[in-house]
Amino acid sequence: MNRRGVAAGLASGALVLTGLLAGCGSSEDDYCAALKQQQSIFADDGTGVSLLVHLADLEDVAAKAPDDLTDEWQTALTALQGLRDAIVAAGVEPVDFVDGKPPSSVSGADQRRIAAAASRVSEQGVVEAINGIDQQAKDVCKLQLGL
Repeated sequence: MNRRGVAAGLASGALVLTGLLAGCGSSEDDYCAALKQQQSIFADDGTGVSLLVHLADLEDVAAKAPDDLTDEWQTALTALQGLRDAIVAAGVEPVDFVDGKPPSSVSGADQRRIAAAASRVSEQGVVEAINGIDQQAKDVCKLQLGL
């Protein structure tokens, strides 16, 4: 290959690399913007109701997450979806719980299913995933989620 071919190859490679880096930056920017837009969801009262009520919004944020957070988001969302599904299967909504207690209409069997799903949300792997999401929000997006 002559010098002109090498120079053209290097220039072409530089353009591709610049495009890839720009794409990564904008993807991260999109994620941080989506996270900031939904930041109020994370300002929960300790019950988790906000997270469950706004699960679709969290799924949208997760879809924009950088590749290094995909596993964390999947772990967190799977646990939250399981809890939401157990609550809905009992015929109630997350907002029906008062001080973490289900309405009296929820059967004992449904209460046990909800409790089991809630305990999965607090398992070490889920907690670590949520902590990872929170730490990345602080470090990269400069956001305090309060998780």
